Amino acid sequence: MREPVAVLPDPARRIVDALARLGSLDAVVAAAPHGTPVAASGAAAALLAYFPDDPRHHPLARCLAGAVIDEDVRRVTAGGEVVHVHVRAVPVRDSAGAVVAAVAVLTDVGAERRRQTAAGLLDDAGRLLLESLEVARVGQLGAELLAPRLGDVALVSLLEAEDELRLIGLAHADAALLHERPLHDLFPLHDHALDVLRDSRARGFDDLGRLDAPLHELGLRTGLVAPLIARDRALGVVRLLAARRLDAEDLDLVRRLADRLALALDNACQHAEALRASQAREDVLTVVSHDLRNPLSAITLGTTVLVKKLRDAEENVAVIQRSAARIERLTENLLDLAGAQAGRATVLEREVADAREIVEEALALQKPLADKKRVRLVARLRMAQAPLFCDRTRIAQVFGNLLDNAIKFSASGQEVTVDGEIEGGQVRFAVGDHGPGIDEADLPHIFEPFWSTVRGGKKGLGLGLSIARSIVDAHDGRMQVASDHTGTVFTFTLPLAHGLEGEEAP
Repeated sequence: MREPVAVLPDPARRIVDALARLGSLDAVVAAAPHGTPVAASGAAAALLAYFPDDPRHHPLARCLAGAVIDEDVRRVTAGGEVVHVHVRAVPVRDSAGAVVAAVAVLTDVGAERRRQTAAGLLDDAGRLLLESLEVARVGQLGAELLAPRLGDVALVSLLEAEDELRLIGLAHADAALLHERPLHDLFPLHDHALDVLRDSRARGFDDLGRLDAPLHELGLRTGLVAPLIARDRALGVVRLLAARRLDAEDLDLVRRLADRLALALDNACQHAEALRASQAREDVLTVVSHDLRNPLSAITLGTTVLVKKLRDAEENVAVIQRSAARIERLTENLLDLAGAQAGRATVLEREVADAREIVEEALALQKPLADKKRVRLVARLRMAQAPLFCDRTRIAQVFGNLLDNAIKFSASGQEVTVDGEIEGGQVRFAVGDHGPGIDEADLPHIFEPFWSTVRGGKKGLGLGLSIARSIVDAHDGRMQVASDHTGTVFTFTLPLAHGLEGEEAP
């Protein structure tokens, strides 16, 4: 007490006496006119030490002016410790209504505020760090989570080389400073960050060493460094710098946030790598397909001339022509695949075409190959007409890929069937063979690009089925496969032309 209780007016003395009997209550009584504390109980005396000595700057001054106080007060001690005190105060008036004292209950809410801050940061981390798959954006979001809520400056850096860090995220309590001068070139703890990466253990530092002018002006005194590790691989570090004293609880919280940030950065890095790989694959496919066209054109032209001039060489020339046609089809498949993997929709040139005509043309084109293998091609079309609004060339490509596979895996004397029937506004086709079936473990992957399975000792490149399915999908159809030891059947559907109806065969 700084003033004898006896000098207080009677109402205030009774309050002081009551507080003395309630020793467990952290309360303080301040006297008018300047708010000088005259009595304190419980932990209130210790909490008063965090307030200014000058009563005029005390939070109770407004209470002595007649206001009811209910607020949190944040104080930073000379040692850098942050203290949160909740103040609830009411004025005490005499019989004439004049304020003679203020009674306040002080509560140390520092631990509760830290728990709330930690919970809020972890919750925000789980939400915000999933907002982007761009590495730089994720790094910046991570820095903004830490500053200014935990410290004054936060940095997120990726490990570029063995001893080189690349800054991808920077946040400061005063955002204007980030645009006024290049603070990121001056931040300390770089060498300590490399040490943290080597032993994968977060550390705190009470000495930031000699600071350059801009940092010295910020009053930074302590720092934390936590590694960013995902899948047992060091990605980089998080640095947090503050004017207040960072302690073990702060270190644990930053470590937990760094774990979440590392996972988000790892996902972003993998996404970027996948995009680069996809682009590289598309570039290779495009270049290969383009370079194949020139020799193909020469082969096609040369064989046409040979057929006219060398009648006795027709069989050999036919082999060359078929080979050129197969390379041409592979080229088209590669280009289609490159477009699909780049996210470009299959371009369709639609027209009304009869399903029977498309099937018959596809069978005619495959007949020379089937005759050579002594495989019978059988069409079982249970429809008189079935008008499709489709890209005729593309659908012919689907039949070509399916029939080519079926003939390839059929033995001499077997047959390949093409079934077709109308089912509720669409046509259902089925291309079947009696060759060796597809292994059950391979069926889920059969339409994946470059997936290749061995059937009967034969193996393909794995492009045709992927392309065929993408064409059917572009027509709003659906393709499926069923296979067992008796053979394989590929089915797909195509919608009938809008406004036109099919007619089943009698």
